[in-house]
Amino acid sequence: MLSLAFLFAAQFAADALPTGTYSGTCLYPEAVEERAAPGELITCNEVRISGGQISFGQRGWQTRTRFNGTFEGSRMTVDSVTLPNGRTYEVRGVCEVYFANEELSAVACTASSNRGSMAANFVVSRL
Repeated sequence: MLSLAFLFAAQFAADALPTGTYSGTCLYPEAVEERAAPGELITCNEVRISGGQISFGQRGWQTRTRFNGTFEGSRMTVDSVTLPNGRTYEVRGVCEVYFANEELSAVACTASSNRGSMAANFVVSRL
């Protein structure tokens, strides 16, 4: 009976979202960069994941763009975005956290509102 309980608990542990700060870079396909309006694509070299938020920014800088919402597994439904100037706007969006070999490999977020759209596509550095 103990082994069944352990397997059940291990299933949820494997689905646990990693929290913390990760180094890497925001990368976008050339076609996306060409079509994007100014300010739609976030520039970053660090991502922070905690609770109900994923924030993208530059290492050593306090200003960040933060996607806020509710996680269900590795997907977060985004209901607001906080810009580096501190203003928060209601949006519709989603973030997805991706894994490779059971380690965080990428984080992708998109959000839109009547004010516009924004996206972040972060790839974790393996160096």
